[in-house]
Amino acid sequence: MGVKLLIPILLLIGALLTPHFVSLAADEGEWLPEQLHKLDFAALEARGLELSATDIWNGEEGLLSAAVQINGCSSSFVSDTGLIVTNHHCGFAAINAASSVENNILRDGFVSANNEQEIPAPGYRVSFVRKYEDVTGIMHAAAEAAGSDPAERWAAVQAERRRLESEAQSADSSAIVVPYFEGREWRRIWRTVLNDVRLVYAPPRAVGEYGGETDNWMWPRHTGDFSFFRAYVAPDGSPAKYSEDNVPYEPKHFLAVSPEGVDEGDFVMILGYPGRTSRYLSSIAVSARESYYYPARYKVFDAVIKAYEEIGTRSEELELAVQSPIKSFANGFKNADGMVWGLARNKVVDRKTQEEREFRAWIAADKALTTRFGDVLDQLLALDLEEYDRQQHDFVLSQIQYRSGTMRTLIGVALSGHVPESMTIQQAMGDFSLVDERVLEVLFGMADRLPEMERIKGYDQWREAGGDLQQLAELAQALAPELHEQREFQNTMSGRRLEVGARWIEAQEMWRGKTFYPDANSTLRVSTATVKGYAPRDGVWHVPHTTVDGLIAKNQGTGDFEVPNEILQAVHADPTLAETTVCFLADGDTTGGNSGSPVVDGKGRLVGLNFDRVFENVSGDFGWNAERSRNISVDMQYVLWLMRDIWPSPRLLKEMGVE
Repeated sequence: MGVKLLIPILLLIGALLTPHFVSLAADEGEWLPEQLHKLDFAALEARGLELSATDIWNGEEGLLSAAVQINGCSSSFVSDTGLIVTNHHCGFAAINAASSVENNILRDGFVSANNEQEIPAPGYRVSFVRKYEDVTGIMHAAAEAAGSDPAERWAAVQAERRRLESEAQSADSSAIVVPYFEGREWRRIWRTVLNDVRLVYAPPRAVGEYGGETDNWMWPRHTGDFSFFRAYVAPDGSPAKYSEDNVPYEPKHFLAVSPEGVDEGDFVMILGYPGRTSRYLSSIAVSARESYYYPARYKVFDAVIKAYEEIGTRSEELELAVQSPIKSFANGFKNADGMVWGLARNKVVDRKTQEEREFRAWIAADKALTTRFGDVLDQLLALDLEEYDRQQHDFVLSQIQYRSGTMRTLIGVALSGHVPESMTIQQAMGDFSLVDERVLEVLFGMADRLPEMERIKGYDQWREAGGDLQQLAELAQALAPELHEQREFQNTMSGRRLEVGARWIEAQEMWRGKTFYPDANSTLRVSTATVKGYAPRDGVWHVPHTTVDGLIAKNQGTGDFEVPNEILQAVHADPTLAETTVCFLADGDTTGGNSGSPVVDGKGRLVGLNFDRVFENVSGDFGWNAERSRNISVDMQYVLWLMRDIWPSPRLLKEMGVE
């Protein structure tokens, strides 16, 4: 059934259905620090938690203070001298950048013998929360003062957001202003940001990326996905840019590393900065992503990856240079595949449609609710349908603007009101011009196939004038008016959603109950979990642990599955080492951004590093599924074994108190 046909049917459904209240599965939820006191701590204690809500977060600090954000990933302090542990794939760009053909630490690994040998990681920074400030009233007042025009309300909110952030900026402090519950609430989060970050330890790529893209998003896994960095500050303790005079940062809170592992059934928590979930989207919005957005993204990323791979065959230097972008795009490529597969398999659109029917019935059964929220779902669906009707146009237009470095530059000039100078892809991209050529080839093909109602007029005019890859400046100028209109449309929609979204979430919170969490938005969260396996399909059960024995069983001696000789020799000398746990599963609620998240036991000790989800859970961003929602973590027992016996770093083990 088409989405447009679904609307009138949904509008008629409701009164004949019985009310239904949605209850959360046991470990569903990415909770804000301020929400912790609302959780059932008696039940959590019965499962093994030995900490109180205030131990975890007392309003200003706690265990959560040890959780650190690093370049879009999560991480944690593990010593009082600024040592940070995160995933290997989170440190991949820094490891890659520090490598050369002659000294390929990406391939061979890196162990610093002392602080002086730690390698600066330009572009890397870490941040952590200092305090929260409720600025809901300020933000709502800014919207109200702007009047009734949606675009002006949105502009006013963004201006106030920037003002509040700028107001907090100082030499040793910064802040971000973020919405929760679709803008129903706002917080100013005061942070410390450290810009001198240095690479300390990384295993060889054959360990840190064992299984490669073959195993990515899969279980069982045998990946040692970890790396260590250190944060530095000026001698007076203030944040500073890199300097040889800087000293290790001394955090007030850091995680103790557990000398023990975890067993099936054990309680754990995941701390970190999950990127984005969309749990409260409508059936139309989810359908749009399933039917077009993710399939289209898959095609674009496929072209980009293949272009980088071809570039890498030209020389050893280029082969090394393309590793980081290939890894980044490959992860998004497989994620898109998993989204399409998972949304269909888990019947997320059908589930959303059923929830909407039940929501309507709940509203219809109460006159007060009908008065207050009777039209909110219709308004939400109407907004989503407006975006659905132009999603192909907007996707292709945006991708032409942002996915090509050449077009991004030329369009930036055109949007500023100037006529862009002629520029070829080769001039703009040099060695990487093939990437632009291939991605534009795919996007131009998509533009050619757009339905009549979603044609990109500027593109069509350029094509009719004989446009080709040598005339991209003309294309940029032709697209500028449509890009301006697209931006105005998006701003208007965002302004309209300020009111509709807040009412929708308010109604959802009342319907779903008190234990209601906001979608992830790259801010600090906590998820509770149990170490457990799962059944991916009928007749199959996955146990929650993998071992070195399984690692070696996959060994092919090359490619994605190449076990380093150091590990093979160690296990040959002592076969009992094959029992060492490598990775474990839990039912933690995680998403992108949780990579590197510390996984702690009931005592708050670090037992693992989250690095992935199972393929069946890729689409979990749009809906929790208790049977299939599983996160994957590298076991700290494997990390410690490698650091003790395989690529030793006694100084780091001593620093973490696990000699």
